[in-house]
Amino acid sequence: FTLGGPVKKNKTFFFGSFQDQRQRSQSTNELVVPTASGWATLNSLFPKGTNPRVDLYREVTGGITGDTNPFSVIMGAGRPNVEFGTKIEPYAQKYLDRQFLLRLDHQISSGDQLSGRLLRSKQTSPIALTPFFPGFSTSYSYPALNLAVTETHVFSPAMTNELRLAYNRANLDYPLDPQNPLGKTLARWTIGGGITPLGIATNLPQGRTVNNYVLQDTVTYVRGKHSFRTGMNVTKQRARQFAPIRERGEIAYGTATGYSNFANFVDDFGGSGGVVYRDFGSARYYPDFTRQAYFFQDRWRTTHDITLTLGVRYEYFGTPMNCLYKASWSGLFNVDPVTGKGPYMDPTKVDPDKNNWSPTVGIAWSPSAASGLMGKLFGEKKTVIRTGYQIGYDSFFNNIASNAKVSTPNVISTSVPSSVTTQNPRGVAAWSTLVPAKARDPLPTDSQTLMPKNLVNPYTQRWSFGIQRELPDMWLLDISYVGSKGTRLYANEDMNPVVPSSMRVVPSVTPTLFSLTTRLDTLQGSRLIRTNGGDSNYHALQVGADRRLSKGLMVRVAYTWSKAIDNASEIFGVGNTNLPQNTAVPSIYGGLRIDRGLSFFDRTHRASFTYVYQFPFMNDQRGLLGRVAGGWQISGITTFETGVPLNIYNGLDADGIGGNFDRPLFNPSGQPGVRAQVSATSPTGYVNPEANNAPINMMDAMYIGLKANTGTTP
Repeated sequence: FTLGGPVKKNKTFFFGSFQDQRQRSQSTNELVVPTASGWATLNSLFPKGTNPRVDLYREVTGGITGDTNPFSVIMGAGRPNVEFGTKIEPYAQKYLDRQFLLRLDHQISSGDQLSGRLLRSKQTSPIALTPFFPGFSTSYSYPALNLAVTETHVFSPAMTNELRLAYNRANLDYPLDPQNPLGKTLARWTIGGGITPLGIATNLPQGRTVNNYVLQDTVTYVRGKHSFRTGMNVTKQRARQFAPIRERGEIAYGTATGYSNFANFVDDFGGSGGVVYRDFGSARYYPDFTRQAYFFQDRWRTTHDITLTLGVRYEYFGTPMNCLYKASWSGLFNVDPVTGKGPYMDPTKVDPDKNNWSPTVGIAWSPSAASGLMGKLFGEKKTVIRTGYQIGYDSFFNNIASNAKVSTPNVISTSVPSSVTTQNPRGVAAWSTLVPAKARDPLPTDSQTLMPKNLVNPYTQRWSFGIQRELPDMWLLDISYVGSKGTRLYANEDMNPVVPSSMRVVPSVTPTLFSLTTRLDTLQGSRLIRTNGGDSNYHALQVGADRRLSKGLMVRVAYTWSKAIDNASEIFGVGNTNLPQNTAVPSIYGGLRIDRGLSFFDRTHRASFTYVYQFPFMNDQRGLLGRVAGGWQISGITTFETGVPLNIYNGLDADGIGGNFDRPLFNPSGQPGVRAQVSATSPTGYVNPEANNAPINMMDAMYIGLKANTGTTP
């Protein structure tokens, strides 16, 4: 509801609003657990008190029983199989979004206006993530506060000043708050084999608290045909963030010959590929910075028909990532193979980027000819032709620093691997007791996700040319060309990729403190670096037609025909789209150039229809009946657009470089959408996954898979 009115006549006014959105719905929680038969088998094999891991499994799962999609899990050692199945558990999902707004406006004098605004909001949900076992769910909350005071002073009819002071606070929180106290300390037991893990996800808790203190000031001065505006925006941010780490530890089980993941969990063997993890170090960091922006603009009415806009803006975004011990990476081929020491352990910072100048140029022409060819073509002040150019800069975003925070040496991820050998046919025994209790020393083979020392703010150039024309019957037609080019955009670059042995740089001295990697620099591990290697361009024809509200009808039709091209659409992978973090070929071998193509954000065609119709009766709303039945309208938005581009992957590492990001061969004469996957058992060497893996002649497919390590290398 809203409420407003005068506090003091012709002096002070208030306005308040309250909005409460509550959602009560039923959601589902999908768990893979033993069936009734499986529980009976498990209980007979391991009565209560005879096996601590089975007892833990009973306690955490609460005895939930799978009742669909049954499958058998091999226990080995002559024991009967345990049947598992899927249990879809309904639960009551609640969501609350509450907002409160209060605004006060006070006229100090004829030349001074003071206003204040307080906005509070809070989003909460008792269940943030699935799947979860009873008592092991966690919540989500996002309270926010915004307070602003604005003073507008009129110095003269030609000059005004607007001063704004603001404070806002946001606290995004995914806490570790399960109802069962065991969830606060229990490690994550990743059993594997499709079975739902025990314990709370390792990426919880996480969150951030941000406090922004803002000073804005804008001066407007009109002189002759010029309207000048100049001002500044200074924001001081003080923040506290909590990056996700495995602070409680994780125990992951593998398989062994004759034994499933679950069997190894029960008997406490690591199996093949099992790992125990624990991260050491503080997950907290404090990215404080001061962001500054200053601008000047002149809107110059050069003639009765032409207006020219000229402006410049300068921005400095600070270096929030420099709150970390190690923010930037230290390069390759600089580790001592004997001691394992190198600059990868040393503190580093990112250089400040202080060269962010943004020009703006715009021209608007509205012909005033009332007769002749110009009058017939453009009408008298019924047409506006606009063109412009602008540069804008992007700020550093939160996850760049968050990912760097959990990299060595800021946080030490300590792990113990398990492997199957002749002496240990089921992997390492007493596996769950080996969760690390203290941090190991950092190693050069540890992974790092950092930034280059010379990371800068990305910028985008935008330009446009458009014509807007009034038409009869209250219609307005707008036709525009819009283009943009992104430069120095954020991208992931694998600076130390996995490569074939012939391309590796191997030291003359074999290390004894650590093992060599299979990467370009064999003395170092993964170096996934957030760089400025991305670029993009966009071109679009935009057509819009508006019919102003007349005779109860308002219509807007918008159509865009566009093409977006880039070499790195998103710095993170996007589920169900095959959009990866990495390029098909590592960037040091030209991967960003090779990956340039249709953007993930490309939508070739997009049409949108907005409409409002006001019913033509009792619009004056007189009397009780008019109040109830009058003033009604119906509105809607309908949108059509082309689909999301999809990457096609090879499925095998064809070139042996950088991992499994290779693309298959494209056969334009093949059947559209048909794939030929490599198969050692097919008589043709290929199978068609869309036809139950039936053998296929590779030339019949549009996408032809490449065998592992058979592709070309840089």
